[in-house]
Amino acid sequence: MMGRKIWIVGALCMLFGSGYSQSLDDLLKTVVENNVELKALQLEYEAQLLKVDQVTQLPNPQLGVGVPVLRPETRLGPQVMMVNASQMFPWFGTFKAKKDVVISMSKAKYESISAIRLSLFTKVKVAYYQLQFLEQKEVTLGKILKQFEGLKSISLGKVESGSGSSANVLRIQLKIDELDQVIRKLLPEKEKLYAAINSITQQPWETVITPQEPEAVAVLEFNLEEYLAKIKAHEPLMLKFDQQIQASQDRQLANKKMNSLMFGIGLNYTLVNERTDMNPEFNGRDILVPKLMLSIPLYRKSYKARNAEEVLNQEALLLRKESIETRIISQLIQFKAGYDNALLDIELNQHQMETTSSIYEMLLSNYSANGSGFDGLLQVQNQLLQYQLGIFKSEMMARIAKANIDRYTDY
Repeated sequence: MMGRKIWIVGALCMLFGSGYSQSLDDLLKTVVENNVELKALQLEYEAQLLKVDQVTQLPNPQLGVGVPVLRPETRLGPQVMMVNASQMFPWFGTFKAKKDVVISMSKAKYESISAIRLSLFTKVKVAYYQLQFLEQKEVTLGKILKQFEGLKSISLGKVESGSGSSANVLRIQLKIDELDQVIRKLLPEKEKLYAAINSITQQPWETVITPQEPEAVAVLEFNLEEYLAKIKAHEPLMLKFDQQIQASQDRQLANKKMNSLMFGIGLNYTLVNERTDMNPEFNGRDILVPKLMLSIPLYRKSYKARNAEEVLNQEALLLRKESIETRIISQLIQFKAGYDNALLDIELNQHQMETTSSIYEMLLSNYSANGSGFDGLLQVQNQLLQYQLGIFKSEMMARIAKANIDRYTDY
């Protein structure tokens, strides 16, 4: 008894000293605000967007200066220095094609963030529902413990009056000790769930999460065709593949543009000294030569190889998208089966519990009156406990199944 009191005091200190009640919505908001994985992905997304300026920049202009060692002579004088400058320009639409590649890849990165956020939400929901079950289990075990304490008092009274057996008192005490041990083991189970939630929400590791009272199990309106339409239109994993395919198509176009003609403009300037041996018209006039240049893509083997590579990439992405879609549909059907089974278990346990409660009241009345039926009383009490915990567990499983379905359908 002393050990149990110490444990209860410690648990209360932990609860009121460092824990506080948190709703599931609050925890999900904390995931968005604090999760470092999401923050890192957001920074990667922003970094990806900055590549737009990198791919839409003109090639560096070229500038050259030359001084002839042996000065060439012209009619107007010797050439003493040459300066040339040129700037190449890609074919029309090249920059836009490159920009489209970056934007499509950025959108794919953004969909990755959305997919991971939804997965983190689901993990928090599952842990939260498990915490609710443990809280319900602890309360139920506490009530059963009080019932056994009451039964122990009745048995002690019968022993004192000479109409009962001390063995019954000892058997009840064994059951009390057993329940006490089960209650003690709930705390480590809770701590594992605290750690799981705190690691996702980036809360201090010692934060104790006290879940709110669970609501009734939500009704699930399962429509596979409607879900499939939602998945194709909104599921981040599917949209990610769409953007990756679009990026591949944009790379094909950019590759085509980059293998088109490039044109450039330039200017050659030659400094000419005046002649000293004679004075022709325009003596010493400098030479200025504007230029127009073209880069002709004669060698196209690399272009054809890159284009073929992108075609294969697109085919692979389509197959992977189809595989993901099939996997999601299969999972939804499995989650639906789990939800339906949980509801059936709830219904059965509730019916069994109602019947067993009536039996328990009759057995308790008989035992209180004449001391008979003690073994049956203990057995029925155990059955009541299992039925009640079975209801709570099935409700938890139904909530988890719905959370997993919502992961892919609630947009």
